[in-house]
Amino acid sequence: MRRNLSRSENLYAGEMRTQAVRMCMVRGGVDPDVLDAAFAAVLADHPSLRSRLEQDAEGAFLSLLKPDELPRLVVRPDGPDVLVQEWNTPLPLGGPLVRAVLLTGEQEDTLLLGADHAICDGRSATALCFRLWRYYADIKAGTHPAGRPVREDWPAAIDDRLAPVTEADVAAYVRARLDRAEGAPVAALPYLAARSGDVAPQQGRTQSRRLRLTASETTALLGFAKSADVSVHGLVGATILAAVRSGLPAEYADHRLACVSTVDLRERVEPALNHEVMVPAASWYQDLVDVPAGADLVALGRRLGAGLGAAVDRGDPALELQSLDRLLATPQLLAASMVMTNIGRVTLPPPPPGLEIVDMRGFAVSSKAPSFLQHGPVLASLTTVRDRFRIEMPYSTECFTEGQMDAVHDHVRATLREFTDRAPVPVG
Repeated sequence: MRRNLSRSENLYAGEMRTQAVRMCMVRGGVDPDVLDAAFAAVLADHPSLRSRLEQDAEGAFLSLLKPDELPRLVVRPDGPDVLVQEWNTPLPLGGPLVRAVLLTGEQEDTLLLGADHAICDGRSATALCFRLWRYYADIKAGTHPAGRPVREDWPAAIDDRLAPVTEADVAAYVRARLDRAEGAPVAALPYLAARSGDVAPQQGRTQSRRLRLTASETTALLGFAKSADVSVHGLVGATILAAVRSGLPAEYADHRLACVSTVDLRERVEPALNHEVMVPAASWYQDLVDVPAGADLVALGRRLGAGLGAAVDRGDPALELQSLDRLLATPQLLAASMVMTNIGRVTLPPPPPGLEIVDMRGFAVSSKAPSFLQHGPVLASLTTVRDRFRIEMPYSTECFTEGQMDAVHDHVRATLREFTDRAPVPVG
């Protein structure tokens, strides 16, 4: 049995593989045996999680693992830097496309789930966490049915669920993308670590520079955005672009910046695709903007929000996937100064009795850094968890230096604080 990868899924099957990583911090003492049984039950529900990635003359495809090749829960003691080591552990070539690790600590355990982006996106990776904890509670309570059938049919790719388009539609879309790309070139942050050769001891590692607002700061940011008639997505995008601009050499002053926003297509197909279906279902929209020093970030945020909303209404994200072959032939059409994923407000999984899930983190991790390039985008994953807005900015130490990412973090943090200080004071 095999299931060929679609055109868009093949983006994730190259040399630089990425996995969607989700981490749950849990108090109360997780039972490893129950969690392992819950992981096995989740695998039974999803043939993609029981698959390997292979390639032949026809292209990349999924094939089922043998029963003795299925992944099991790995249990390790937690410690300094252990979590970073685990999220940097790549999935084995030719092996399972998902991994689960329980890091046991004195006060808190951490569950790490990593799934290959060829079979999932951020939505389905998060839904996988929810299902795992639901099965954990059922098994612990003795209510999980024994002998449930193992699902064998792979889900259809998002490409196959999109409304059909004509060759003329694709040609017109690509032409419009080419016209939009005319003008000043796109700039991105230089890879200072790669250029200097002074790579930190964590060579090849993905780190994540994390920015978290307090609950009151989050409320104030939302209040300011509403009063200024700008979306939080647009406002934060403008803020990160300004941080990128401040880190560019002077010779790039006349360059434009490209904001790439990912777009979830699950609710834009008929019928809508459930978040638990294990396929990558995200597309993107590229907006090219001028960001001079001292730019009006509120106006820029409105521009980014309006551009994204209009593109979604036109159906551009679907056409982006349907035109992928032609877009890949013109790399400047995919240039990015930053790539922003907005997952929105995330509720934590309902905790099994006796446990408390206190936090969840998530971002994408690449198995190999593109350090052979001269520059690249800042990656930003936006979420709100427990009423606290946060931005995860994963980066490779082979590409960006710690100083570069500290500068981006501090610039964004200071700007968001300025916005929160300008929030209207609530009446009463």
